[in-house]
Amino acid sequence: MEPDIRDVLAALAIPGIVIGFDEFVHFANDAAKAIFGDVIEDRHYITVMRDPEISDAIETVINNLSSKTARWATTLGNVDVVFDVHIAPLGSQFLLATFADSTQVERSKQLRRDFVSNVSHELKTPLTSIIGFLETMRTSAKSDYKAQERFLSIMGEEANRMNRLVNDLMSLNRVESEERSKPTTKIDLIKLINDTIESFDPACKKSKNSLAFEKGIKSLIINADRDQMQQVISNLIENALKYGGPGKEVKLILSIPSYQPLLRKNGLLLNVMDQGPGIPEQHIPRLTERFYRVDDHRSRQVGGTGLGLSIVKHIIHRHRGRLRIKSEIGKGTVVSVLLPTDE
Repeated sequence: MEPDIRDVLAALAIPGIVIGFDEFVHFANDAAKAIFGDVIEDRHYITVMRDPEISDAIETVINNLSSKTARWATTLGNVDVVFDVHIAPLGSQFLLATFADSTQVERSKQLRRDFVSNVSHELKTPLTSIIGFLETMRTSAKSDYKAQERFLSIMGEEANRMNRLVNDLMSLNRVESEERSKPTTKIDLIKLINDTIESFDPACKKSKNSLAFEKGIKSLIINADRDQMQQVISNLIENALKYGGPGKEVKLILSIPSYQPLLRKNGLLLNVMDQGPGIPEQHIPRLTERFYRVDDHRSRQVGGTGLGLSIVKHIIHRHRGRLRIKSEIGKGTVVSVLLPTDE
C-alpha cells in the first residue's frame, strides 16, 4: 500500500503546502499552519503569500512543469525570517511547495558582509591619512622640516593603529578557529593575574592609576590556555584603565570557587571594576560585537580597535565560561568572568 501524499507531507518537519493548478491551497501540514494559520486551506495562494517572486515561481512551475526555488523574506511575530521555497510539480494537477528556513544562513552572510565593510573602513581611514600626509610632504611641506616631523609622528600613530587592528583580526581569527577545542593545560590563575598586573606598572605610573587585586586564596590551578587567559585579563585591565579615567583605582576581585548558577557547576568569578562614568544600558548587550563602540571618537583616541571584547568573549566561550557586563552611570563598570573549576 502506497502512502498518501497528505500522510507524507504531514510527517515532514518543515512547512509544506499542496497547491492545485487552480491556484488554491488544497492541503497544508502542521508546520505550514504554524506559519500561515489554521485556515490556510481552500484559499487562493496569493492571499497566503503576497510575494511577487513566489507568484512568479508558482506560475512558472504550472506552465513549464519544472521545479523552481524562490526566496521569501517575511516577518513572523515581529521577527524577520527568510525561507528558501522549493516548488515542484506533483503530478499534472498539483504542485508542492516546501519552506526551508534560511534565516541563520542569511544572517551569517550579512555578518560577513558587515565585517568586511567594517574592516575596510577601519583600514581605509588611517591609510587615507598617511597618503594625504605623504602627498603634502612631497609638495607644500617639501622644505618645512618642522611640519615633516609633525606629519611623520601622526603617520607613525596611524601605522600603529593599523598594526593593532591587523593583530586583533589575526587574534580573533585564531580564537574562533580554536573555540571548539577546550584547553587542557593547567595554569596558576592567581600568578597569571599578578604577572599581568605587574606589566601595567609603567602605564599606571604615567596615568596615576592604581591596580588592586583582592583574592581569598594564594593559588588557584585551572585548565586554561595561558596566553589566551592573559589576553583576557590584559584586555579587561586595559579597558578599565582607559575608560575609568586617570588617577582612578581599578580593582580586580577573585572569588573562592563555589557553585555558579550561570555555569550550573562550580566555578570562579573574577570581577574587574573601574570608577569611570559608566555605560548607558542600551549599549551593554552589544559591547561584544565586532567593531561596536559606545563612543567611536573616544575609542579611537585611546587606541581601541573595537575588537577587544569580541576576542575576550570567544576566549571565554572556548574555556566554557561566561562573560557579564554591568554598569551604572556615574558609578563605573564591572566586567565579570565566570570560569568552571570542575574537571
